[in-house]
Amino acid sequence: MKDNPTATCLWTPGASEWEWWRKRPGDPVAVPSDRPAAGTPAVFGLPAHQCSSVPVWVNSADPEVIEQVLQVELERLGVPVPDGAGCHLAWRVVGSVEARRLVRAIAIPRTLDPRGAKEKADWETFLPSPLMHPPRPRAIVLWQELGRWVVGFSREGQWVHFQSLGRREPDASLLQDLRCLYLELDGRRMVDLVDTLVLWKSAGNQPIPPEFGDQVAEVLNLDFRVVEKPAPEAKLAEGFSFEPGEIADARLRRDRSRKAVRTAVLVAAFYGILISVGIVDLFRRQSANQVLREQVEAKQPETQVISEARARWEALEPALDVNRYPVELFYRVAKLFPEKGLRMTKFELTPGGQIVVRGEASSVPVAIRFKADLEASPDLQDYAWEIPPPEINDDTAEFVAFGNYRYSVPNEEGMAVASEKDGWMK
Repeated sequence: MKDNPTATCLWTPGASEWEWWRKRPGDPVAVPSDRPAAGTPAVFGLPAHQCSSVPVWVNSADPEVIEQVLQVELERLGVPVPDGAGCHLAWRVVGSVEARRLVRAIAIPRTLDPRGAKEKADWETFLPSPLMHPPRPRAIVLWQELGRWVVGFSREGQWVHFQSLGRREPDASLLQDLRCLYLELDGRRMVDLVDTLVLWKSAGNQPIPPEFGDQVAEVLNLDFRVVEKPAPEAKLAEGFSFEPGEIADARLRRDRSRKAVRTAVLVAAFYGILISVGIVDLFRRQSANQVLREQVEAKQPETQVISEARARWEALEPALDVNRYPVELFYRVAKLFPEKGLRMTKFELTPGGQIVVRGEASSVPVAIRFKADLEASPDLQDYAWEIPPPEINDDTAEFVAFGNYRYSVPNEEGMAVASEKDGWMK
């Protein structure tokens, strides 16, 4: 049968084994149930032996003061409260006398009971299992959870304290421990006066010896009654909601994993959009380039005529530009030579438009000064000069200067003129 999605499923510790319970909206109480479908929302009942119950009086109703007092009391009793993710401590006011407040605090560990943790469900909350059962008025209640005896004490219809007494026989020794707990709580005015010890009986309960009732009367001076253990009810534990650390860690890992998946999907979608836009833009540009290529090809004959004409004009430029006449360049270079100490031995204009000037100087400083004159001449600013260091030959310094036309074009046809007059001196 398919589970009703509005039903409340509870996974609680029974007398000897874990049990499933289910309560539909119209049911007066929960009833035993089979395992629900995987992923069904459910409530996890924390067994008493995993819970630390701490009742304490606080002389204030201020929540901050209550928490401070609880912290001190928990440290005094050595009750550990785990740090980190999850919720391991909760408290509630269960009574008051004038300005004093009776606070019931419960602490849980980070890990679940191993047997209970094997069951998988969509856990909505984690509640102490004793709080999911109603207390009995003017009575101490004794029952079993997973083979361990548990005792509960109440005040004005609310649980004040519960405690696991461990795995043991139901005998006078058990009752003596129970009596000590009651006397301590009664001495601190935390519990109601009692006249009965109630034993909750359920499937899997340890057999009770016949003399147990007499032992109750002898040790506790109380009546003894055995009744059926009531069905669990999550609403009775209202105000208490825990999340063990291991559950919180798993939830955080799932959240991070889901976030990482969402981020990866968003990034993939973003890059997918970028790639799509890029592909569309690529096709658009290719189409535009194709149109341009067709236009260029259509105008190719005209551009060919223009290119050929430009090449012819560039070839004629040295003959048309007075600043590049070989004779004019020779004159501009020659007038830089002083009357004494320097003479030109060769002037050449290469086909590439480079000026080559060779000469002799009376000394190295004179040759270096001529280099400066070439570079500073306003008539030769269209040329970039390269002049290696002069070479000493006997009592003269031989030098060479290369002038490269700054605006030369490839394959330019040059004109050359040479002057070699060994005895010529300006």
